[in-house]
Amino acid sequence: MKKCASCTKDLPEAALHCVFCGAKQPPAPAVQPGLAKTAFGYSNEMMEHLKSQAPASGPGPYVPPSPPAYQPPPPPPRHPPSQPPYGGGLAPSTNPNAATMFVQGGPPQQPQQNQAAFMQTAVSPPQHQPQYPQPVPQPMAPPMSGMGVQGPQYNAYAPQPIAPYHGGAARPHNANAPIEPWKDALPLVMIAWGIATLVAFAVPMQIHPLVFNWDMIIHGEGLQKLPMLVVAALGLLGVVLGAIPMAVLPRGILAALLGASTVIVPLVAFGALPPWQFLVVLGGVACMITGQLLRNEYVESTLARMLVTIGVACVLLPIVVPDHGEIPLVMLLKSVINGHVDSETILALATLVFVVVNLLAWLPGPATAGGKIFAWIWILAPFIVTAIGLVSNASHIPDMIKESPATLVAWVPMTTAAAFVGYGLATVFGKQLE
Repeated sequence: MKKCASCTKDLPEAALHCVFCGAKQPPAPAVQPGLAKTAFGYSNEMMEHLKSQAPASGPGPYVPPSPPAYQPPPPPPRHPPSQPPYGGGLAPSTNPNAATMFVQGGPPQQPQQNQAAFMQTAVSPPQHQPQYPQPVPQPMAPPMSGMGVQGPQYNAYAPQPIAPYHGGAARPHNANAPIEPWKDALPLVMIAWGIATLVAFAVPMQIHPLVFNWDMIIHGEGLQKLPMLVVAALGLLGVVLGAIPMAVLPRGILAALLGASTVIVPLVAFGALPPWQFLVVLGGVACMITGQLLRNEYVESTLARMLVTIGVACVLLPIVVPDHGEIPLVMLLKSVINGHVDSETILALATLVFVVVNLLAWLPGPATAGGKIFAWIWILAPFIVTAIGLVSNASHIPDMIKESPATLVAWVPMTTAAAFVGYGLATVFGKQLE
């Protein structure tokens, strides 16, 4: 390097004019032949040595260097870089270790056999090599909501889950309907009322002399044992079937059969059918309890409303059908008009009004229309009738306790049977409404 004669800027030794101010420079002093350098910064002796090692046929055609092995690209920076990522700009990007035309001291020391290849690479024109590989086209993702990093990610190559095979077309589930709403309630009802039935079975039938229900089983003859056996089986099997692990649907079927057997088994065994009015009312109450439980959970179900309507019609049928030439409902209204009102008349009127009120089940959803409340009133109907009878004969309660305590809990097996039938049938029908 030398100084410009005019502006004192650093210039190469071989420069004849200053690239900064344009002033002509004095000729450079002569140098020894062995120390002269070429335009690429190498001495004449090295150039002659490289020529002597080159093949005699000439340099040959230009062979571009082989591209480097593919390396995975680094992750993109969080903020955009100051320079284009793909080698954009005015000047092409080159190897930072490539030799320039103003190198002092000669090229770095390399093995003898690689000098020709190094010289050819040094004098070859710079090649444009992008810093990142070309992007691989990806499959188009479906439109999704959200933008940027906040939007959902979609992987088109991820394996999609396969629905299990059920042996046929699966029935779609109603999103507004619950799934197994009595999964926990049914076992609780069976265990609680089963224990209550066993306690009522253990209450003495008489005090003087002391007689228990199991004495009827031990000392009874023939079919006399059957009523007490049915009550004991109702309580014991209710506790067992409610406690053991079981699917909801089989438990509901067994509960309904167990409750219905309390009435069916004695009727079949004795062979004497009660009046048709009793059977129709009994079936209507079973439909009413089941329908109201379904109406409380499946608020849009038409089946629940139909069951309630059928139950109302069955309960009202005996009082609107003529009996011995007279209609019971007309006779009841005449008795009230004439002022003959007693406890039985009040109970009949209250029952009539309550039965009609059950038609509130036809109210539109999502209101439950008091379905569970109405159902439990029907389940506890034996207790309500017993309590009304005890209140009307309050003076005789101490004598009843002394003579026959079992009379006070005689309603428990009937209530247990009603609860088992209602919850069992509601569970069975409910599986069809899911």
